[in-house]
Order: sequence, then C-alpha cells, then structure tokens
Amino acid sequence: MSGRGAVFISDLHLSDRHPERSELFFRFLEERAAGIGTLWILGDFFDFWIGPAHVRLGEHRETLLKLRALGDAGTEVKFIWGNRDFQAGEELSKFAGVEVLGESCERKFGEHRTLLIHGDSFCSRDRGHQVFRAVTRNRVVKAIYKALPSAVSLGIAKRLRARSEAGVARKSARTMSFAEEAIREAFGRGVDTIVCGHCHEAREEEFELEGRKGRLYTLGAWEEEARYLEFSGGEFRPRVFPEAGKGA
Repeated sequence: MSGRGAVFISDLHLSDRHPERSELFFRFLEERAAGIGTLWILGDFFDFWIGPAHVRLGEHRETLLKLRALGDAGTEVKFIWGNRDFQAGEELSKFAGVEVLGESCERKFGEHRTLLIHGDSFCSRDRGHQVFRAVTRNRVVKAIYKALPSAVSLGIAKRLRARSEAGVARKSARTMSFAEEAIREAFGRGVDTIVCGHCHEAREEEFELEGRKGRLYTLGAWEEEARYLEFSGGEFRPRVFPEAGKGA
C-alpha cells in the first residue's frame, strides 16, 4: 500500500448521455487524483461496457486516455466490476493501463483489512437481480456475448440498461437495500472494513461483530455531486468534490 494514499469512487455511470459527469470526473482526476498512490474504481464506472470492442468506440475514448495518462504519471488505477460493467477485462489494461480485479479483492490499508466490492451482491432480497447476476457472470454466457458483433452486443446492452432502469423504478426500497445478513457474511471473511458502492448513498455504518467491530463505507453515486472516500494518514475519510470553497 503506497504511502501516498488512495481514493475510492463508484457509480459514475459515464456515458455520452451525461457529458457533464465526464467533465466533472476529468476535473477530479486533475485536481484530486493526480499524485495519489491508487485510484480505486468500485464498479458501475461506465453506464455499460460491452467488452473488448468497447475500446474501439468513441464513447469513452477520452476517459480511457486520461486514465492512461494518470497511470503514466505514477498513480495506479484498479477496477472492480459493477453490475453495469462486469464485461470489462484485459482490454482496459492494454488500452488504459487499468488493473481489472474482477468481483472483489481484499487489501490492507494501514491497520485495516479491507474488502473492496461493488455491492450489488449484498442486495440478496432482490431475487430477480441475483438470478440475472448469476446468469450473466456465467463463463459460457460471457464468452458468447463477447463473440457477438459489436453492433449486436451494443444493442443488447442498451436494451438491458433501459429494462434495468424501468425495473428499479418498480422495486421497493427494502428489495433494493443491502441485507444485513449479507454484510455480516462478508465480514465473516475476516475483514474489519468494507468499501462498496451500488446503493447510491454515501454513508458510514458500524457493525458489532463477535469480539470486534466492523465498519462499512458506501460510496455515493455521482448523479448530483461527486462523493468519494479517501484513505490517508491511516484512516478512511468520506469526501465531496469539489470541497466547499475549493473550485466550486
């Protein structure tokens, strides 16, 4: 773990539908991420990602080039899959210098053994999503999807996005929220800290575990403001970009 610290983001949902969000992210890279040890992207960074062919599309070309420049300047960029961009793979490493780590990973930040994950797996009461998640993560299904012509996979991705947005509007808050038993099961892996996204709400929550405490940090979506988490000086700190009075 670099002594220069780390920042964690998720749920930017970058697309050509929201150019203002991309511009905010570019400012974040220049004013906040440059010079840190590691930028952690915890899923749903893209509105959707169709696989290797996506790097040939113009939609995210500038974003990918800026991530490459950030890495070339000395900041590591690491990527955890979200439910919208789980098709991301080695093409991000080759084109943008981003290390793709899959569903989750564990790292030590100071004294904190930490699980980094997108978080949709914690919505265990959302049975429809969990079935969809299991099917789309299947190796055979992923391989077939990646083999499709890019125009076909792009059309499928857009239809799935529209269906997902319509489906979310019909689901109850309880169905969409994290299940406590799923969180506790994750803490059972021996971690004392969990950092995740997905719920679109930035918050910090403490759990009483067997003989110890656990802390959950959820990262807010960038739909209204740019919330992120910072690790420096041995501690995690929730932040908002730009900070009040700084470049607003």
